[in-house]
Amino acid sequence: MTAYVIGLTGPMGAGKTTVAQMLRELGAKVLDADAISHQEQSRGTVGYSAIVQQFGTKVLGPDKEIDRAKLAEEVFSDPRRLAQLERIIHPRVVARVLEARSMVPGGGVLVVEAIKLLESSLRNACDEVWVVVAPREATIERLAGRGVSRAEAEARLRNQSAEDQFRSAANVLIENTGDREATRTQVRAAYERASAKAGPGSSREAGT
Repeated sequence: MTAYVIGLTGPMGAGKTTVAQMLRELGAKVLDADAISHQEQSRGTVGYSAIVQQFGTKVLGPDKEIDRAKLAEEVFSDPRRLAQLERIIHPRVVARVLEARSMVPGGGVLVVEAIKLLESSLRNACDEVWVVVAPREATIERLAGRGVSRAEAEARLRNQSAEDQFRSAANVLIENTGDREATRTQVRAAYERASAKAGPGSSREAGT
């Protein structure tokens, strides 16, 4: 029996990482697809070679590693180039997730946090999709707190699914209005339902 997989997604800056941490605290194993993507771009990997071949050495930093900022400049303003990057990276991320799924004990819950969940075949590996949404201005402010300019934040948001697409794809919708405890209450209730589907032993807090 493999793990019960929750795909966790939503617009950039909506609070997916906050929800993922709450799920960790509740007992779920959480994978960050973005972190896996970065690992698959490291020097010496197949992904690294494919990216350099596709985009050229201009996306490399002084250490010859892929410079994420340079690569972002190359792809986020051009949907065609973004799609080229995703065709390189997404299959590798999916393979890593499927490997992790098979390693989680039966009845366990595996959460995959992924900004591009809906647009990739990763969605097919999930038993249910959770979407985190937040007011648009709040998402832009959160991105600004990470050093992203407003113009860049808006450009990145335009290259994602529209919020109504996220909402229509959700099995579970988490409304992150900024009230942390209200968000935690939503997460706990949804996790308890998922744990029941996964089977006994999947939640450390079962019965609480």
